Amino acid sequence: MQETNPLASPPTSASPASPPPGQTIARPYPLPELRPGEFYVEPVDPATITGQNLYCIEIDDPYDHFAYRVKSIVCSAQTPFQQIVIADTYNYGLAFFIDGKIQSAAEDEALYHEMLVQPAMLLHPNPRSVLIVGGGEGATLREVLAHNSVRSVTMVDIDQEAVELCRQFLPSWSKGAFEDGRARFVYADGRKFIEDTDEIYDVVIIDVVDMLADGPAFRLYTRQFYEHLRKRLRPDAIVMIQGLEFSFSNHKQHVALVRTLRTLFPEVHSAQVSVPSFLGTWGIIMASDWASPHNWTAEKIDQLIEQRLGHDWMDHLNGEFMIASYAKDKETRYLMAQPGPVLEDDELFIEPPDTEDIDPNRAKLPALDTP
Repeated sequence: MQETNPLASPPTSASPASPPPGQTIARPYPLPELRPGEFYVEPVDPATITGQNLYCIEIDDPYDHFAYRVKSIVCSAQTPFQQIVIADTYNYGLAFFIDGKIQSAAEDEALYHEMLVQPAMLLHPNPRSVLIVGGGEGATLREVLAHNSVRSVTMVDIDQEAVELCRQFLPSWSKGAFEDGRARFVYADGRKFIEDTDEIYDVVIIDVVDMLADGPAFRLYTRQFYEHLRKRLRPDAIVMIQGLEFSFSNHKQHVALVRTLRTLFPEVHSAQVSVPSFLGTWGIIMASDWASPHNWTAEKIDQLIEQRLGHDWMDHLNGEFMIASYAKDKETRYLMAQPGPVLEDDELFIEPPDTEDIDPNRAKLPALDTP
Protein backbone atom coordinates (compact mmCIF):
# COMPACT_ATOMS: atom_id res chain seq x y z
CA MET A 1 0.00 0.00 0.00
CA GLN A 2 1.13 3.54 -0.67
CA GLU A 3 0.41 6.15 1.95
CA THR A 4 -1.29 9.38 0.98
CA ASN A 5 -2.18 12.52 2.85
CA PRO A 6 -5.73 13.50 1.84
CA LEU A 7 -5.06 17.10 2.85
CA ALA A 8 -1.98 17.50 0.70
CA SER A 9 -2.06 18.79 -2.86
CA PRO A 10 -1.23 16.05 -5.38
CA PRO A 11 2.27 16.44 -6.80
CA THR A 12 2.73 16.73 -10.50
CA SER A 13 3.43 13.60 -12.50
CA ALA A 14 6.90 14.91 -13.35
CA SER A 15 8.23 14.62 -9.79
CA PRO A 16 7.75 12.31 -6.81
CA ALA A 17 5.85 13.24 -3.68
CA SER A 18 7.78 14.94 -0.91
CA PRO A 19 9.97 12.42 0.90
CA PRO A 20 9.36 11.65 4.58
CA PRO A 21 10.74 14.21 7.05
CA GLY A 22 14.50 14.09 7.24
CA GLN A 23 14.81 11.96 4.11
CA THR A 24 15.77 13.15 0.66
CA ILE A 25 15.45 10.85 -2.31
CA ALA A 26 17.35 11.76 -5.44
CA ARG A 27 16.79 9.61 -8.50
CA PRO A 28 19.23 9.64 -11.42
CA TYR A 29 16.37 9.13 -13.89
CA PRO A 30 13.23 11.05 -14.85
CA LEU A 31 9.85 9.72 -13.75
CA PRO A 32 7.41 8.99 -16.57
CA GLU A 33 4.09 10.70 -17.04
CA LEU A 34 1.21 9.00 -15.27
CA ARG A 35 -2.34 8.21 -16.33
CA PRO A 36 -5.04 10.76 -15.44
CA GLY A 37 -5.89 10.74 -11.73
CA GLU A 38 -2.57 9.25 -10.61
CA PHE A 39 0.34 10.79 -8.73
CA TYR A 40 3.54 9.52 -7.20
CA VAL A 41 3.82 8.71 -3.50
CA GLU A 42 6.97 7.45 -1.84
CA PRO A 43 6.60 3.97 -0.32
CA VAL A 44 6.88 3.56 3.43
CA ASP A 45 10.45 3.17 4.65
CA PRO A 46 10.40 0.22 7.08
CA ALA A 47 13.07 1.95 9.16
CA THR A 48 10.62 4.74 9.98
CA ILE A 49 7.98 2.41 11.45
CA THR A 50 7.87 2.73 15.21
CA GLY A 51 5.63 1.43 17.93
CA GLN A 52 3.97 -1.92 18.43
CA ASN A 53 4.35 -4.66 15.84
CA LEU A 54 0.82 -5.65 14.87
CA TYR A 55 -0.03 -8.57 12.58
CA CYS A 56 -3.03 -10.43 11.22
CA ILE A 57 -1.95 -14.06 11.08
CA GLU A 58 -3.65 -16.50 8.73
CA ILE A 59 -3.30 -20.17 9.60
CA ASP A 60 -3.28 -21.72 6.16
CA ASP A 61 -2.89 -25.31 7.38
CA PRO A 62 -1.30 -27.09 10.38
CA TYR A 63 2.16 -26.28 9.02
CA ASP A 64 2.22 -22.80 7.48
CA HIS A 65 1.15 -19.50 9.02
CA PHE A 66 1.18 -16.22 7.09
CA ALA A 67 1.48 -12.84 8.79
CA TYR A 68 0.19 -9.54 7.38
CA ARG A 69 1.76 -6.60 9.17
CA VAL A 70 -0.84 -3.92 9.77
CA LYS A 71 -0.85 -0.24 10.67
CA SER A 72 -4.13 -0.51 12.54
CA ILE A 73 -7.27 -2.58 13.06
CA VAL A 74 -10.08 -0.58 11.49
CA CYS A 75 -12.86 -2.89 12.64
CA SER A 76 -13.13 -6.11 14.63
CA ALA A 77 -16.50 -7.74 15.29
CA GLN A 78 -17.99 -11.10 16.09
CA THR A 79 -21.24 -11.49 14.16
CA PRO A 80 -23.70 -14.34 14.78
CA PHE A 81 -21.91 -16.25 12.01
CA GLN A 82 -18.22 -15.33 11.87
CA GLN A 83 -15.34 -13.19 13.10
CA ILE A 84 -14.83 -10.07 10.97
CA VAL A 85 -11.61 -8.04 10.89
CA ILE A 86 -10.87 -5.09 8.61
CA ALA A 87 -7.23 -4.09 8.90
CA ASP A 88 -5.04 -1.46 7.25
CA THR A 89 -2.03 -3.44 6.03
CA TYR A 90 1.30 -2.07 4.85
CA ASN A 91 1.55 -4.11 1.66
CA TYR A 92 -2.06 -4.46 0.49
CA GLY A 93 -4.02 -1.53 1.95
CA LEU A 94 -7.31 -2.20 3.67
CA ALA A 95 -7.90 -5.94 3.94
CA PHE A 96 -11.02 -7.89 4.84
CA PHE A 97 -10.63 -11.06 6.94
CA ILE A 98 -13.27 -13.65 7.88
CA ASP A 99 -12.40 -16.11 10.64
CA GLY A 100 -8.73 -15.28 10.21
CA LYS A 101 -8.63 -15.80 6.43
CA ILE A 102 -8.15 -12.95 3.98
CA GLN A 103 -11.06 -12.40 1.60
CA SER A 104 -9.92 -9.36 -0.37
CA ALA A 105 -7.61 -6.37 -0.16
CA ALA A 106 -7.63 -2.88 -1.63
CA GLU A 107 -4.44 -3.40 -3.62
CA ASP A 108 -5.74 -6.29 -5.73
CA GLU A 109 -9.46 -6.87 -5.11
CA ALA A 110 -10.24 -5.55 -8.60
CA LEU A 111 -8.18 -8.37 -10.13
CA TYR A 112 -10.06 -11.06 -8.22
CA HIS A 113 -13.53 -9.59 -8.71
CA GLU A 114 -13.06 -8.82 -12.40
CA MET A 115 -11.99 -12.40 -13.04
CA LEU A 116 -14.85 -13.79 -10.95
CA VAL A 117 -17.59 -11.73 -12.59
CA GLN A 118 -16.67 -10.37 -15.99
CA PRO A 119 -16.07 -13.53 -18.07
CA ALA A 120 -19.72 -14.54 -17.58
CA MET A 121 -21.09 -11.02 -17.97
CA LEU A 122 -19.14 -10.48 -21.19
CA LEU A 123 -19.80 -13.87 -22.78
CA HIS A 124 -23.52 -14.00 -22.03
CA PRO A 125 -25.40 -12.45 -24.98
CA ASN A 126 -27.72 -10.35 -22.80
CA PRO A 127 -27.27 -10.67 -19.01
CA ARG A 128 -30.39 -9.14 -17.44
CA SER A 129 -31.11 -11.08 -14.24
CA VAL A 130 -28.17 -11.95 -11.98
CA LEU A 131 -27.88 -13.80 -8.67
CA ILE A 132 -24.94 -13.34 -6.30
CA VAL A 133 -24.58 -15.77 -3.40
CA GLY A 134 -22.21 -14.20 -0.87
CA GLY A 135 -20.16 -11.23 -2.03
CA GLY A 136 -20.56 -9.23 1.18
CA GLU A 137 -17.94 -6.59 0.32
CA GLY A 138 -20.08 -5.30 -2.54
CA ALA A 139 -17.31 -5.61 -5.14
CA THR A 140 -18.96 -8.52 -6.94
CA LEU A 141 -22.15 -6.46 -7.05
CA ARG A 142 -20.17 -3.51 -8.42
CA GLU A 143 -18.80 -5.54 -11.32
CA VAL A 144 -22.26 -6.86 -12.22
CA LEU A 145 -23.96 -3.47 -12.09
CA ALA A 146 -21.32 -1.99 -14.41
CA HIS A 147 -23.35 -3.55 -17.25
CA ASN A 148 -26.23 -1.50 -18.63
CA SER A 149 -28.05 -4.66 -19.73
CA VAL A 150 -28.63 -5.71 -16.10
CA ARG A 151 -32.18 -5.14 -14.94
CA SER A 152 -32.03 -6.84 -11.53
CA VAL A 153 -29.41 -8.30 -9.19
CA THR A 154 -30.31 -10.35 -6.14
CA MET A 155 -27.50 -10.58 -3.59
CA VAL A 156 -28.01 -13.27 -0.96
CA ASP A 157 -25.68 -13.20 2.04
CA ILE A 158 -26.23 -14.96 5.34
CA ASP A 159 -24.53 -12.28 7.42
CA GLN A 160 -26.22 -8.88 7.31
CA GLU A 161 -23.91 -7.46 9.98
CA ALA A 162 -20.82 -8.34 7.93
CA VAL A 163 -22.32 -6.71 4.85
CA GLU A 164 -23.09 -3.53 6.81
CA LEU A 165 -19.52 -3.41 8.14
CA CYS A 166 -18.16 -3.65 4.59
CA ARG A 167 -20.58 -1.01 3.45
CA GLN A 168 -19.38 1.30 6.22
CA PHE A 169 -15.63 0.68 6.20
CA LEU A 170 -14.94 -0.45 2.60
CA PRO A 171 -16.97 1.96 0.43
CA SER A 172 -14.39 1.91 -2.37
CA TRP A 173 -15.14 -1.80 -2.88
CA SER A 174 -18.76 -1.18 -3.86
CA LYS A 175 -18.49 2.27 -5.52
CA GLY A 176 -22.15 3.01 -4.78
CA ALA A 177 -23.47 -0.41 -5.82
CA PHE A 178 -25.40 -0.83 -2.58
CA GLU A 179 -27.46 2.25 -3.48
CA ASP A 180 -28.23 1.12 -7.05
CA GLY A 181 -31.97 0.63 -7.52
CA ARG A 182 -31.41 -2.55 -9.55
CA ALA A 183 -30.00 -4.35 -6.50
CA ARG A 184 -32.08 -6.39 -4.06
CA PHE A 185 -30.63 -7.77 -0.82
CA VAL A 186 -31.70 -10.96 0.90
CA TYR A 187 -30.08 -11.90 4.20
CA ALA A 188 -30.55 -15.64 4.35
CA ASP A 189 -28.82 -18.95 3.83
CA GLY A 190 -27.90 -19.16 0.13
CA ARG A 191 -28.75 -22.86 -0.11
CA LYS A 192 -32.25 -22.36 1.32
CA PHE A 193 -32.83 -19.36 -0.94
CA ILE A 194 -32.01 -21.43 -4.03
CA GLU A 195 -34.27 -24.24 -2.89
CA ASP A 196 -37.22 -21.91 -2.20
CA THR A 197 -37.07 -19.29 -4.96
CA ASP A 198 -38.95 -19.57 -8.26
CA GLU A 199 -36.85 -16.91 -10.02
CA ILE A 200 -34.59 -17.74 -12.95
CA TYR A 201 -31.28 -16.14 -13.83
CA ASP A 202 -28.92 -15.42 -16.72
CA VAL A 203 -25.77 -15.31 -14.58
CA VAL A 204 -25.10 -16.73 -11.12
CA ILE A 205 -21.98 -15.91 -9.11
CA ILE A 206 -21.05 -17.94 -6.03
CA ASP A 207 -18.68 -15.83 -3.94
CA VAL A 208 -18.62 -17.48 -0.52
CA VAL A 209 -15.90 -18.45 1.93
CA ASP A 210 -13.79 -21.49 1.10
CA MET A 211 -14.79 -24.13 3.63
CA LEU A 212 -14.93 -27.73 2.46
CA ALA A 213 -13.87 -29.20 5.79
CA ASP A 214 -16.63 -27.82 8.00
CA GLY A 215 -19.15 -25.04 8.43
CA PRO A 216 -22.39 -24.13 6.65
CA ALA A 217 -20.59 -22.97 3.49
CA PHE A 218 -19.85 -26.59 2.58
CA ARG A 219 -23.48 -27.05 1.48
CA LEU A 220 -22.89 -24.39 -1.19
CA TYR A 221 -20.31 -26.60 -2.89
CA THR A 222 -22.09 -29.95 -3.14
CA ARG A 223 -23.73 -31.80 -6.02
CA GLN A 224 -27.15 -31.41 -4.40
CA PHE A 225 -26.77 -27.63 -4.24
CA TYR A 226 -25.95 -27.41 -7.94
CA GLU A 227 -28.86 -29.71 -8.78
CA HIS A 228 -31.15 -27.14 -7.19
CA LEU A 229 -29.31 -24.29 -8.87
CA ARG A 230 -29.70 -25.82 -12.35
CA LYS A 231 -33.46 -25.45 -12.01
CA ARG A 232 -33.03 -21.70 -11.58
CA LEU A 233 -31.00 -21.14 -14.76
CA ARG A 234 -32.08 -20.02 -18.20
CA PRO A 235 -30.79 -22.25 -21.04
CA ASP A 236 -27.89 -19.90 -21.89
CA ALA A 237 -26.98 -19.13 -18.26
CA ILE A 238 -23.41 -19.08 -16.96
CA VAL A 239 -22.35 -19.85 -13.38
CA MET A 240 -19.11 -18.50 -11.90
CA ILE A 241 -17.76 -19.98 -8.67
CA GLN A 242 -15.03 -18.92 -6.26
CA GLY A 243 -12.93 -22.04 -6.70
CA LEU A 244 -10.59 -22.21 -3.70
CA GLU A 245 -6.81 -22.35 -3.87
CA PHE A 246 -5.62 -23.87 -7.11
CA SER A 247 -2.18 -24.84 -8.31
CA PHE A 248 -0.41 -28.10 -9.04
CA SER A 249 0.79 -28.09 -5.42
CA ASN A 250 -2.63 -27.26 -3.92
CA HIS A 251 -5.35 -28.64 -6.14
CA LYS A 252 -7.40 -31.32 -4.37
CA GLN A 253 -10.36 -29.23 -3.19
CA HIS A 254 -10.58 -27.30 -6.45
CA VAL A 255 -10.49 -30.46 -8.55
CA ALA A 256 -13.16 -32.08 -6.34
CA LEU A 257 -15.41 -29.08 -7.01
CA VAL A 258 -14.73 -29.25 -10.75
CA ARG A 259 -15.51 -32.96 -10.72
CA THR A 260 -18.76 -32.25 -8.87
CA LEU A 261 -19.85 -29.59 -11.36
CA ARG A 262 -19.12 -31.91 -14.30
CA THR A 263 -21.84 -34.26 -13.08
CA LEU A 264 -24.34 -31.52 -13.98
CA PHE A 265 -22.78 -29.17 -16.58
CA PRO A 266 -21.24 -30.20 -19.93
CA GLU A 267 -18.84 -27.24 -19.94
CA VAL A 268 -16.78 -26.70 -16.77
CA HIS A 269 -13.53 -24.73 -17.01
CA SER A 270 -11.01 -23.52 -14.45
CA ALA A 271 -9.11 -20.26 -14.39
CA GLN A 272 -5.99 -19.65 -12.31
CA VAL A 273 -5.41 -16.16 -10.99
CA SER A 274 -2.35 -15.10 -9.01
CA VAL A 275 -3.73 -12.68 -6.39
CA PRO A 276 -0.82 -11.12 -4.44
CA SER A 277 -2.68 -10.64 -1.15
CA PHE A 278 -3.87 -14.27 -1.25
CA LEU A 279 -0.20 -15.35 -1.23
CA GLY A 280 -0.86 -17.89 -3.94
CA THR A 281 -2.83 -18.86 -7.00
CA TRP A 282 -6.61 -18.90 -6.78
CA GLY A 283 -9.13 -20.86 -8.78
CA ILE A 284 -12.27 -19.56 -10.49
CA ILE A 285 -14.68 -21.97 -12.18
CA MET A 286 -17.05 -21.31 -15.08
CA ALA A 287 -19.92 -23.77 -15.57
CA SER A 288 -22.56 -23.74 -18.30
CA ASP A 289 -24.07 -25.71 -21.15
CA TRP A 290 -22.12 -23.91 -23.86
CA ALA A 291 -19.32 -21.49 -22.87
CA SER A 292 -15.84 -22.80 -23.61
CA PRO A 293 -12.44 -21.04 -23.69
CA HIS A 294 -11.67 -22.97 -26.85
CA ASN A 295 -14.07 -20.69 -28.73
CA TRP A 296 -12.69 -17.38 -27.45
CA THR A 297 -10.40 -14.93 -29.19
CA ALA A 298 -8.64 -12.05 -27.49
CA GLU A 299 -9.88 -9.65 -30.15
CA LYS A 300 -13.52 -10.62 -29.59
CA ILE A 301 -13.26 -10.28 -25.80
CA ASP A 302 -11.59 -6.87 -26.11
CA GLN A 303 -14.37 -5.82 -28.47
CA LEU A 304 -17.03 -6.92 -25.95
CA ILE A 305 -15.27 -5.01 -23.17
CA GLU A 306 -15.21 -1.84 -25.27
CA GLN A 307 -18.85 -2.20 -26.29
CA ARG A 308 -20.26 -2.99 -22.86
CA LEU A 309 -17.94 -1.30 -20.37
CA GLY A 310 -15.83 1.19 -22.27
CA HIS A 311 -12.09 1.69 -22.14
CA ASP A 312 -11.64 2.77 -18.52
CA TRP A 313 -13.67 0.37 -16.37
CA MET A 314 -11.31 -2.61 -16.16
CA ASP A 315 -8.12 -2.44 -14.13
CA HIS A 316 -6.78 -5.83 -15.20
CA LEU A 317 -8.90 -8.03 -17.42
CA ASN A 318 -8.46 -7.98 -21.17
CA GLY A 319 -8.88 -10.63 -23.83
CA GLU A 320 -5.36 -11.98 -23.81
CA PHE A 321 -5.20 -12.23 -20.02
CA MET A 322 -8.62 -13.86 -19.73
CA ILE A 323 -7.75 -16.58 -22.23
CA ALA A 324 -4.35 -17.18 -20.65
CA SER A 325 -5.94 -17.60 -17.20
CA TYR A 326 -7.83 -20.65 -18.45
CA ALA A 327 -4.68 -22.38 -19.74
CA LYS A 328 -3.09 -25.16 -17.64
CA ASP A 329 0.44 -26.41 -17.34
CA LYS A 330 1.18 -30.07 -18.05
CA GLU A 331 1.23 -31.22 -14.42
CA THR A 332 -2.02 -29.46 -13.54
CA ARG A 333 -3.79 -31.00 -16.53
CA TYR A 334 -2.60 -34.44 -15.40
CA LEU A 335 -3.84 -33.90 -11.84
CA MET A 336 -7.24 -32.61 -12.98
CA ALA A 337 -7.76 -35.70 -15.15
CA GLN A 338 -7.49 -38.12 -12.22
CA PRO A 339 -10.61 -39.75 -10.74
CA GLY A 340 -11.63 -38.83 -7.23
CA PRO A 341 -14.44 -37.86 -4.89
CA VAL A 342 -17.52 -35.80 -5.72
CA LEU A 343 -18.78 -33.36 -3.06
CA GLU A 344 -22.01 -34.67 -1.50
CA ASP A 345 -24.34 -33.43 1.22
CA ASP A 346 -23.69 -34.97 4.64
CA GLU A 347 -20.63 -36.79 3.37
CA LEU A 348 -17.29 -35.73 4.79
CA PHE A 349 -14.84 -34.62 2.11
CA ILE A 350 -11.70 -36.71 2.47
CA GLU A 351 -8.86 -35.54 0.28
CA PRO A 352 -7.16 -38.13 -1.95
CA PRO A 353 -3.70 -39.19 -0.79
CA ASP A 354 -0.59 -37.49 -2.09
CA THR A 355 1.28 -39.04 -4.99
CA GLU A 356 4.90 -39.99 -4.44
CA ASP A 357 7.20 -40.17 -7.46
CA ILE A 358 9.50 -43.16 -7.00
CA ASP A 359 11.74 -42.15 -9.92
CA PRO A 360 11.92 -38.34 -10.04
CA ASN A 361 15.11 -38.55 -12.12
CA ARG A 362 13.65 -40.69 -14.89
CA ALA A 363 14.16 -37.87 -17.40
CA LYS A 364 17.74 -37.88 -18.65
CA LEU A 365 19.78 -35.37 -20.58
CA PRO A 366 19.55 -34.89 -23.48
CA ALA A 367 15.74 -35.05 -23.69
CA LEU A 368 15.88 -36.96 -26.98
CA ASP A 369 18.60 -39.56 -27.29
CA THR A 370 18.81 -39.52 -31.08
CA PRO A 371 21.86 -39.48 -33.38
